[in-house]
Amino acid sequence: MTPDTDWDDPAETPAGNPADSPAPVAGGRYAVPGAAGRAAALLEREGRVALAGPWGAGKTTVLKEVLRTLAPASGAAGGSGSGAARTVLRVTAVEEDRGHVFGALAQMLSHCGPAHLAVLSARQNEVVDRILHRGADEPLAASEQLPARLAVTALLASGRWILAVDGAQWLDPASADVLGYALRTLAAPGLTAIVTERVHGRAQAAARLLGGHPVQVDVDPLDAEETAALLDAHGLPTRWAGPLQSHCGGHPLLTSVSCTALARLPASQRHRPAMAGQAVDAAGAWLRSTLGDDARHTLMLAALTSRPSLPLLLRAGRSDAEEHLAQAQAAGVLSVDPASAVHFTAAALARAAARSGARPLRAAAHLTLARAVGDPVHEVRHRALAADLPDQGLAEDTETAATTAREAGERALAAELFLLAAELTPPARSATRIRRLSCAAQEAACAGSVDIARQAADALTASRAEPTDQVTALLAVVDAHGQAISDLEPLLARCRELAAGHPDLLAAVELRAAIAANVAHAAPERALRAAGRAAELAAAGGHRPLQAAALTMRARMERVLGTADAPGTLAEALALGIPAQHSGIRNSAQYLAARHAVFDDRLAEARERLVELLALAEHEGDAEDLVDIWRSLAEVDTRLGACAPALAWADQAVRLSTEAGLSMGPAWYTAALTQSAAGSFAAALRTASCGARASQEEGDGLYVSRNLWVMGAVQLHSGDVADAVASLTAVAEAERHVPSADPGMFRWQPDAVEAFTCAGRLDLARELLERARPVAGAAGADSGPGAALDRAHGILLARDGAVEEASGLLHRTAAAFERLGLPLEQARTLLALGRVERARRRQAAARTAWEAARTVFDDTGARPWQELTRELLDRAGGSAPAPGQAAGPAAGGSRLTESESRLADLICQGATNQQAAQHMFISVKTVEGMLSRVYRKLGVRSRTQLAAARAAAPPAPDTRTPPE
Repeated sequence: MTPDTDWDDPAETPAGNPADSPAPVAGGRYAVPGAAGRAAALLEREGRVALAGPWGAGKTTVLKEVLRTLAPASGAAGGSGSGAARTVLRVTAVEEDRGHVFGALAQMLSHCGPAHLAVLSARQNEVVDRILHRGADEPLAASEQLPARLAVTALLASGRWILAVDGAQWLDPASADVLGYALRTLAAPGLTAIVTERVHGRAQAAARLLGGHPVQVDVDPLDAEETAALLDAHGLPTRWAGPLQSHCGGHPLLTSVSCTALARLPASQRHRPAMAGQAVDAAGAWLRSTLGDDARHTLMLAALTSRPSLPLLLRAGRSDAEEHLAQAQAAGVLSVDPASAVHFTAAALARAAARSGARPLRAAAHLTLARAVGDPVHEVRHRALAADLPDQGLAEDTETAATTAREAGERALAAELFLLAAELTPPARSATRIRRLSCAAQEAACAGSVDIARQAADALTASRAEPTDQVTALLAVVDAHGQAISDLEPLLARCRELAAGHPDLLAAVELRAAIAANVAHAAPERALRAAGRAAELAAAGGHRPLQAAALTMRARMERVLGTADAPGTLAEALALGIPAQHSGIRNSAQYLAARHAVFDDRLAEARERLVELLALAEHEGDAEDLVDIWRSLAEVDTRLGACAPALAWADQAVRLSTEAGLSMGPAWYTAALTQSAAGSFAAALRTASCGARASQEEGDGLYVSRNLWVMGAVQLHSGDVADAVASLTAVAEAERHVPSADPGMFRWQPDAVEAFTCAGRLDLARELLERARPVAGAAGADSGPGAALDRAHGILLARDGAVEEASGLLHRTAAAFERLGLPLEQARTLLALGRVERARRRQAAARTAWEAARTVFDDTGARPWQELTRELLDRAGGSAPAPGQAAGPAAGGSRLTESESRLADLICQGATNQQAAQHMFISVKTVEGMLSRVYRKLGVRSRTQLAAARAAAPPAPDTRTPPE
């Protein structure tokens, strides 16, 4: 038997991760051991497990990790097989083995020593000897099957075995029959079996082997956070997670190959991750190993069209398209939705499929698709892609198609078509070519297509176009970069040179400079000055849309700095009457008006405005418009206590940011914020950590601080006070240099005051509270930020011993939050009130407060807070916590908290305390304390006892939310 060569284990591929162990991923788990941990636990409990995943998903690595996890209880293959030790028998099959009769059995039996075979009768040993010495091409005799069944079953009945079959789809039929018979005859735990199968969906060969409907563990794709952690492990920017996720679809092998290739690039070429050629090569190997020539030709046509579907492929002459797509779907290459639309699971697979034919074959395919597509815009696109030489008529048709696509809101398609039209334009028509390139750049900016924007800008520079066209294209490159604009100052400087003497062009440049000053340099005063210059220049040039955009930016900065001019400036921008979609909904005065309502906790008004803008964005906006509106809706619904919708909005924002290659820091911040209220503290901590790293790499100081705030708040709620202080101190330091005068925009101070109080750093807490009070404004407790500061003050008073005064203040604060319509803040205040009442030894009052909080959390679906409240109520009869003690989980009770359960899983998977601390984003000291609580709750004294206790326990319902 030959080793498995289907590249299923990324660590064994030439271009894969050379490390022996899988690369760590965000949130304290490995991409592979997440599945390995589930499989090991199920194998211990059920005795039979099928492990399924497509080509290259990492099934072999998972199998190795499962066997390594169980190794302490397993004997060596050549041991005696006696006692409680289990012996691992591993069979690895490849495609070439299917024709070798009893080949898999021969491989398995070759691992058995004389002591194992001594339990067999002389006749059975003869059967074993016959299996071991068969010729590769020797046919199966009818008289051989039954003796083989009986001999192998007798062997496997003689001890305690773990049978591991890697590649059930390639087992020769004779071996499959014998192993299946033994597995049907012998029960676990005497014979335990884990079988892998290359399949996307329900395992079939493994199910037949294991008998009936075994428990199945799927090796899932990496999510964006796991991709970010793999990038980090390779020393690459985690902000590339979005584009890499789009390129590789979360496929472990393709992602690992891409990371390795990108890590070899010189630093000068690491501006933005292009699709690695090695990933496309690996994707091509996937296609060749799973699909025949005809099926790959069908997939080439599907990959060459923008909207592949089964009806289109049938019209293109692929009569076997349905069968080919079914084969590809079973291989995990693509999916076909109920409307018969085809979706490749990774862009690298689509690229590999499109390149599976030479240029003449692809050109012919485009012409075939042009006749079959049925849409005039896409018909022209295929004709343009089939052309090799300039063609004036075709260029005009392509420009017309691009205009149609633009009017339909398909900005990426419009950008591609304008660029194609420019390339098809005859050299003699240079002015027309320049105009088309300018249009391509502008559409690329709206679509976030950096590559097309750069191609157009480079072509315009090479053509010696007029400054207006060059500036337009260069600014399009700036816009296409989204939040990642920290390195674009030289580009803006070049734009200023080219725009000299053109007020409207200079206005456009100054507007981008204002955005860069705010996002990349955290310099609101500088941003305000640049926005003011942009507004003046736009007015002088008579450019009303640009003037409205500049005034909107100025109002945004005035709000940040707390000046009284912000409402008037925003009203001036709105009065210009520019439609929200004109220059991007997210940049419009209408959207800023909605954001101001969010800052002021006018949440019903904010939601109404945002829903109206969402309807517009769905028809006329771009990906960034949708992401920003979804993020705002998630924030609003979180504050309103609508937890389920908030999570849905945030998930959509993360998904589209990933697909569109947008900056991930803002989307991960919002996701972490909603998860901290509605999902799980563990998920929030992982997501915020990824967001902070991605924002740091992009030079986006705004979202570094925001992600650190969520990290600190979650660490505080989880009882990790030291880590909370570290995170929130970092926020305080950043805000000390760039103070925001508007507390409604960034509400970190109350959590920082509470964290400093819980850590006993009362001077710091008082100092921050005194600084924040004037900023909160005259509204005080009648505003969300003011009431939050009152809650923090109440906790500080309790720590100082003024428990009666603290109780009164917290009572009033809870009532204020109820008036403001902020239920989660109200319930969180009731938790603090209960702890103060308990410190006053008023147990009934404490329980009343906690019961009231639980009612609110139950009504809103705030999962992590439900668990935290349950913990408080469960131990309500114990000793009182010290005033100012953090609200995290504590000892007592037999049920593990989410963090404790997660730590226990990591320890059972073999993680050291240091590794667990890194994975959970907490300190080693916190891990040690938490592990002690786990031991006490479960009544164990060692890691081995812990693993046994966890394996024997029934599975708890999984209430965690993605990413997981």
